[in-house]
Amino acid sequence: MRWRELLPRAGEVPGRGRAGLTAVAALVLGGAGAGVYLAFAQDTGIVGRQLGGRAQPLPFPPGTAATLWWDFALVAGYGLAIALGTTAALWVSQPHTATHEIARFARIAGLVAVVSDVVENALLLAATRDPDPVLLDFATAAAVTKFAGLLPALLLALYGIALTLIRCVRPVHRDVPGGVCSAALKPDDPDGACDAGEATASTRWRNGFRLPPGEPTGGTGFCLSGGGIRSASVALGALQPLRQRLLGAQYLVSVSGGGYTAGALVQALTTATDPKQAPPGEPVATPETAFGPGSAEEDHVRRHVSYLANTPAELLTALGVLARGLLLSLFLVFAPAVVLGVVTGWLYRQVPLTVFPADGGYPAPRPGALLSLGLTLVLAAAVSLVARWIPPARLLLRQIARRLSSRLALLAALIALLVLGLPALAWLADRLLTLTPPTIALGSPFVALLLTYVSTLATIGWRNRKVVTQARDSLDALTATLPTSLTQRLLVIVTTTVLALAWLLLFAAVITPLGEPDLLWAALGLVVVLVVLGGLIDETSLSLHPFYRERLACTFAVRRVRRGDGQVVAAPYPSTERSSLATYGRAAGFPRVVFAAAANLTGEGRTSPGLNAVSYTMSSGWVGGPDVGWIETAHLQESVPGRFQRDLTVQGAVAISGAAFASSMGRASRWYQILLALSGARLGTWLPNPDVLLRCPPRTDRAAWAYPPLPHARRLPYLLREVLGIHSHADRLLHVTDGGHYDNLGLVELFRRRCTTIYCIDAGADSPPSASGLASALALATQELGVRVRLDDPWRAEPGGGEPLEPEHPLSALNSRLSDSPVITGTIHYPAESGQAGVGRLIVAKALLWRDLPYELLSYAAHHPEFPRDGTGDQFFDDSKFGAYLELGRQLGRYVVSHEPAAADLPEVPEGTGAPDGIAPQPA
Repeated sequence: MRWRELLPRAGEVPGRGRAGLTAVAALVLGGAGAGVYLAFAQDTGIVGRQLGGRAQPLPFPPGTAATLWWDFALVAGYGLAIALGTTAALWVSQPHTATHEIARFARIAGLVAVVSDVVENALLLAATRDPDPVLLDFATAAAVTKFAGLLPALLLALYGIALTLIRCVRPVHRDVPGGVCSAALKPDDPDGACDAGEATASTRWRNGFRLPPGEPTGGTGFCLSGGGIRSASVALGALQPLRQRLLGAQYLVSVSGGGYTAGALVQALTTATDPKQAPPGEPVATPETAFGPGSAEEDHVRRHVSYLANTPAELLTALGVLARGLLLSLFLVFAPAVVLGVVTGWLYRQVPLTVFPADGGYPAPRPGALLSLGLTLVLAAAVSLVARWIPPARLLLRQIARRLSSRLALLAALIALLVLGLPALAWLADRLLTLTPPTIALGSPFVALLLTYVSTLATIGWRNRKVVTQARDSLDALTATLPTSLTQRLLVIVTTTVLALAWLLLFAAVITPLGEPDLLWAALGLVVVLVVLGGLIDETSLSLHPFYRERLACTFAVRRVRRGDGQVVAAPYPSTERSSLATYGRAAGFPRVVFAAAANLTGEGRTSPGLNAVSYTMSSGWVGGPDVGWIETAHLQESVPGRFQRDLTVQGAVAISGAAFASSMGRASRWYQILLALSGARLGTWLPNPDVLLRCPPRTDRAAWAYPPLPHARRLPYLLREVLGIHSHADRLLHVTDGGHYDNLGLVELFRRRCTTIYCIDAGADSPPSASGLASALALATQELGVRVRLDDPWRAEPGGGEPLEPEHPLSALNSRLSDSPVITGTIHYPAESGQAGVGRLIVAKALLWRDLPYELLSYAAHHPEFPRDGTGDQFFDDSKFGAYLELGRQLGRYVVSHEPAAADLPEVPEGTGAPDGIAPQPA
């Protein structure tokens, strides 16, 4: 066998044996080169000679030339080690990920470092005979380029070697039994799935209608909108008179607050799988009676409706959980600043790319360093021009030149950072700390912490401006101290800016000591703590998500049972009973329940314009969506570590679908998201990416060893991804949040399933005029699926459009809030890409006021101007507010039943025909 056959081809991942040998060879070659150099080269302060330029003392010490000749052995050793190590890094990193691209850059940086080292040695050897200042300056330029290139090259090589050896010795992952991979989204997507000459929109529509095997299409579907406890209350009331229609439906899709009700219904109908966890009594709820008017379940929810904090003690617990998450999150973000600063200072001591004066003066860059920066920029520009001159017919050569140019420009940016940026930042931090009184310097971290905590509470309050305003108006003495919306914005912006500057200051302040021993030991201690907290503790446990999930379960996870004494009571789920999504997420005689969430994707053009999120649904059968792939829920639960299984429950799905506060929020992205990530006041979580799992090669594949397994915990890197807003489709985990960040009504999911009759309970509290939530959902359906809906007379549902009460009527002040009808109807037109082109019927029941409502509801509305549009941030309902929204839902459901047109008046609707030809999903 020739030696060429031992090396894999470009882009090919070798078997476990060859990969392990490659990693070991990298270590042996790098160690051999270093060993030869250390054994035979003399200690002549060679780094100082390389970086000294014309300013260094001359002549060179005896033995310098010999040391430079032995340095070629070191260059050969580390050059081969970097080449093999970065190749290994490419094997163990997935394509289209940031790590993969950094590994590609590291290979180029390593090559540049090797060439620069050879040039530097040649120039210094010439300078030992003729110490020309120009030669010395160019040698310094080559040395600076070398050290700048070695930094990423060595780090990525070590990363590739270590990860390759670890994956070579660990057992290969288990095969995922089944699922459906995502389809391509664009004609130029690497997975390209567009037919020649086919329109992009048509391809996306057909891909959008992809469903997993066995998922039925057509029939009736219900969807419950987002809106927190407000929406849950309305949906609970509306589904009581609509129960018979619901039980005849194919699907029940819920979003956010609507999921509270959907989860409550399916959990009320599910018996415990473990007899030891069964409630004391016989479950007696049926699909017809669960959560019916006056039922034990409804009474339980009414008594626990302030689910986040039902008592002062629970409120203090919530604030304490927020404070704990804030402290730990800030530590995990700021501790690396100290470690990185100390390590950076130590590196400047070993390799003084810029000299830090002992008197604290400004660290002026070396002339050779500026020459290095200029030459690298010129080379990058030259390669870029060459790329433009290469004819389009030689596409591969043109692409290589463009990539080389961009990576040389990135290397120039790294040189500028090392020789100009970091030294200037360190000097500025040292000046600021010198001028700052000690008391301010010591007290500023506590002030920043308090400011962050207050800003987080203000951010949450921003979501509920009406409650804040009410409190302000009722407490005149505190009017001046409560924040207005402008003050809230400024407070959050100032806090975020202060935290960013504090991180930079902390990082830069520990550079100037240049790695003193005490600082090195302190940094080592921080590394140990970071490994424990950031490596072993799940990042999600530092957020409000677990608390939110448990509090929702305390209110909505309940069964109706008959005790031995004949008394029928509501039995809450015990905390030890996990409501497994695969088993608890379905009930006999009840529709298929789908919890609609959103998977955040950024910077890739894979979402609809301005959306930054794709569909991610959770049900008893499947988890995922057409853009991220589908995987069977039961198999997913068996494949994931225990920490992920907590979220693959009905209670977890309810909480994830309702994760309104998050560091990334799709179409609802806001200016305060970074603060939510830092403070721990976030509800989203990281869930497995079906596409990555399904594209994993089988165990029999020789490349299976290189494929990354699911992490056992969502560690520190995932917190940093939230802070920086990095969400890739190729990551093993996806950041999943509130379904309202994609579609707040759940209509798109029912359109995707080609339902022919759709009932939508919309308690989204749109700001008039127009139903903006419905408009957004219909626009998204047109973009994603090509579905168009012709509404019959939507303006009848506008507040103020109803028949007014007489001026002398006691409730005439409600006229501007009364609608002519709370229901919007329309005809659904499915495109040919759906596989069953035809029409369907849409009935949208909106939580509005109309003239024929009962006296008690109109009276409540007269005394509560915000009803029925209480802010989503107000999750502290009392019995009167819950009762008003519950009754409004009942009246809404009765209105739909009484005003629904007869079957003969509806357009002819085709029956569901399953997956259309040509787009039937295939198992991965």
